[in-house]
Amino acid sequence: MLDYKLAKVFPKPTIYAGYVLIALGLFYMLFQPLAILISLIGIFVSFSYNGIQLDPAQERYRSYSNIFSFKFGRWQDLDAYPDLCIMTRKGAYRAYSYSMTSTTNESQYYGLFLLSKNHRQKLEIQRHGEKSEAIRAAKDIAKILKLNYVKYQPPARPKRITGRGYRSHA
Repeated sequence: MLDYKLAKVFPKPTIYAGYVLIALGLFYMLFQPLAILISLIGIFVSFSYNGIQLDPAQERYRSYSNIFSFKFGRWQDLDAYPDLCIMTRKGAYRAYSYSMTSTTNESQYYGLFLLSKNHRQKLEIQRHGEKSEAIRAAKDIAKILKLNYVKYQPPARPKRITGRGYRSHA
């Protein structure tokens, strides 16, 4: 069973607020035992994440959310994804302060994606900071899951011409 953590459920500013809730809850538990609920909310916000499990033996996968160490997600067949590729992706979030000044944090990573036959459907399974790590992992996973390691090349859509000589933007 292959299990990969992909991303946190909440953005970083919310996660930091969760850490504060954990600390406040632990402090107030000295005075009020029900303050543990504040810490539990902080634990939920700070440590929940999304991931994917791949089961090569049964040729299935599950995208899941991990909440309090319980994984919630439905198993599906891997048959729809015969190919594997690496794609460069950017992640970003923007946080605003009370004075409405914003802070933007952008990052680039190399994602491993399962692809459908026509490459129109993608399923992210891993993230890497370095391209060499991503290539090594892609080759290993392609071998384990018996997938084709390919370059992402979806077919081009044909241009449709409407009755009056205008192109449709469909």
